Amino acid sequence: MPLYSAAKSTNESYTPSYIPTILITGATSGIGQAMAKSLANHLHGRGHFIFVGRNRAAAEATIASLPPSAQGSTYEFITCDVNLMKNVHALTKDLLERLPKLNFLVHSAGVFGLFGLDETEEGIDKKLASRYYARWVLTYDLLPLLRKATDEGEPASVLSILGAGAGNQVDLDDLGLKKNYSGIKAIIHSAAYNDLMVAVSPLNFPLSSQRQLNIFFRNSPAANQISRSPTSTQG
Repeated sequence: MPLYSAAKSTNESYTPSYIPTILITGATSGIGQAMAKSLANHLHGRGHFIFVGRNRAAAEATIASLPPSAQGSTYEFITCDVNLMKNVHALTKDLLERLPKLNFLVHSAGVFGLFGLDETEEGIDKKLASRYYARWVLTYDLLPLLRKATDEGEPASVLSILGAGAGNQVDLDDLGLKKNYSGIKAIIHSAAYNDLMVAVSPLNFPLSSQRQLNIFFRNSPAANQISRSPTSTQG
């Protein structure tokens, strides 16, 4: 993991000649909101900023606090409850139809709580849905747009914000936690699933968090568990 001073210096040197397209989930509060404000201020409103969440009022307040959009740039809020995969697929279908590319995809949305099993209408626990399944679907579905950015010689990366390396070993016979559920188990396992999403690289795309946090993924119990598994897809 890079030193904070090195990361800060690199971020400050980011002055792209192109107009970046940036999608951030959970951008109306917490880390997602802080990243949205920091990027918009650093780029002086120059970019296509897409904020995804459920709270339109909070999104409008966030956008109102940002610098005015530069020429050829825009702020956009899309209402989407990422707990439901049908919503996520509808979101990505819309984006694939109208965006020419995507440079940065940031996953920050996620349900937190130690309460018991709370399933969506699709039969997925809400913590697992927002903290893992939605992230995987968004990344997988939007790969064509990320690749279009790289085809144009621009950077493209994915950042999943969720306790890198903090996950434990996973139960391969109960990945959906249907048999033995607890709130804390869902939180720990969702972190492990994110580690695996990046470390095993099933998406065949260089996620930025893999490069930046490789030491955490390499040493995570879940990544080590899968690397020893005879069914592992890791090379």
